[in-house]
Amino acid sequence: MKFFKKHGFNKKSKTINNSKIQDSGNENYLLIYPKSVEEEVSRSINSMGFVDKEIPADKTYDELLKELEETNRKLDNVDKNIDKIKQENKDIINHLPYTLDYYNKSNNLKENMVKGTDYFYFSGWVPQSSESKVKDLSNKYDKLLVTEEDTEKIEGSPPTKLKNNNFFKPFEFMVKMYGTPSYDEIDPTGFFAITYMLLYGMMFGDLGQGLIFILLSYFVGKKNNLFGSLLRRIGISASIFGLMYGSFFGIENLIPTLLIKPFDNIIKVLIASVSFGVILLLISFCIGIYNKLFKQKDLEEGLFGKEGVAGLIMMISFIMLILNIVKVNPAPIGVSVTLLILSIVMIIFKQPLSRKLLEEDELYDSKKSDYYVESSFSIIEALLSVFSNLVSFTRVGAFAINHVGLYMAFEVMAKLAGGGIAGIIILILGNILIIGLEGMIVSIQGLRLEFYEMFSKYYKGEGHDFVPISRY
Repeated sequence: MKFFKKHGFNKKSKTINNSKIQDSGNENYLLIYPKSVEEEVSRSINSMGFVDKEIPADKTYDELLKELEETNRKLDNVDKNIDKIKQENKDIINHLPYTLDYYNKSNNLKENMVKGTDYFYFSGWVPQSSESKVKDLSNKYDKLLVTEEDTEKIEGSPPTKLKNNNFFKPFEFMVKMYGTPSYDEIDPTGFFAITYMLLYGMMFGDLGQGLIFILLSYFVGKKNNLFGSLLRRIGISASIFGLMYGSFFGIENLIPTLLIKPFDNIIKVLIASVSFGVILLLISFCIGIYNKLFKQKDLEEGLFGKEGVAGLIMMISFIMLILNIVKVNPAPIGVSVTLLILSIVMIIFKQPLSRKLLEEDELYDSKKSDYYVESSFSIIEALLSVFSNLVSFTRVGAFAINHVGLYMAFEVMAKLAGGGIAGIIILILGNILIIGLEGMIVSIQGLRLEFYEMFSKYYKGEGHDFVPISRY
C-alpha cells in the first residue's frame, strides 16, 4: 500500500474521518495494489506527476496538519530572510556575473603566463592610447612591477589596431580579405573606401537601382550589419552617379542628366575611366613610396624599385609616350624617352646604387651575372605591368556603357512582347537581373582593380591583428 501526492489541482478542501483539511493546490491519493505489480504502477504514476509519500505511522492527522503549518511558517521566515539578504547585498549580487567572468578570464590568462612560487610574468602589446593607464597600475597595486621594452628589441612585428571612423569602418573587412595592414605601413582602409565607392558608382550608376540597394541594406543589416553597411554605401554611390548619368532604373529620359550619358559618349567615357585610373595609380605609387622610404626605411625598393620612385617615373614616361603618339604632346618626345631610360637604369642597378648610397660593403646578394639577368627580366615585367594597369581601368567605362546597354536589351524585348503588362513584367525582371547579377560582377571588378592594380603599388597586408585581453 502506497500514499501518493498529485500536484497541479486546485482542490479547496475535502473530508476524511469527519475532519476537514485544507489542501493548497494538491490532491492526495491512497493506492492499494498487489506487490507483484509495484514496479509497473510506480512507473505509470511517476510519469503522470505523482510524488511518492510515506504513510505516517505514529502521528494523527491533526498533528500532521500542525506540523505542516509550522513547517510552512518556517519556510516563510526563511524566504523573508533570503529577500532581506538579497536587498542588503543587491549590488554584490548584480555584479556577481561580471566578477565570475573576470575570474574566468584571469584564470585563462594565468594559464598562458610564466609563473613561479611568488609571481606571475605577463608580457603583451599595449596601444599608445592606453600606455599611461598600464604604467599607473604599478602605483595602484602592491608587488606589481610594470616595465617597458623598446619595439626594436622585440622579435616579430607589432600587431595592428585599426582606427577608422564609422563611415570607413565597414570596409576594413574588404581590406582584410587581402591582408591585415602591417605596423610599418599606412592603413589603406580610408583610401580603399573612397576609391571603391567611386569605382562602383561609375560602373553601376543608376538612381533607382542605387535606392534599391539602400532600401535592401536596412533589411540585410538586421541579420548582418556589416554587409548591410557596405550595401548602403555602394547604393549611395550608385545613386549619385545615377543622377550624373540621368539614369533611373535604366530609363534615361525621366530625370535630367547632370554630367554625361555613357552610352551616347563612349569614347569620352573610356578616356575618362583611363584618366581616373592614372590618378589612382599615381596616388598609389606615392603612398607606396612613403611606406617604403619613411615607414619601412627601405631605400632600395622605395627609390629604385618598380613600385618605388623608379616605377613612378616609368609610368609617367609611358603615359607621356602614349600622349605623344595620339598627338596630345604634353612634352617633347625626347623628355619621355629620357625619363623612360632613366627609370630602366634605376631598376636594373637598384641594388648596387642603393648600397653605394648606404655605404654598404656588399653590393650584391648573389652573383653579379645572375643579378643582372634577373634585373633585365624585371624591366619587362615592369613595362607590362604599367601597360596592363592602364588598360585595366578601361573596364570602368566599359561597365558604365554595358549597364545602359543591358537595360536597352530588355527594353527591346518588352517592345517585341507588345508592351502592356507583359512588357512591364519583362522590364521589372530585367532590373532584378541587372541589380543581382551585374551588381555582383561590378563589385568583383571593383575589388580586382583595388587588389591587383592599386594594392600591388603600396600595400602588402602582412600584418596581424591586435587582440585585446577582453577577447580571451
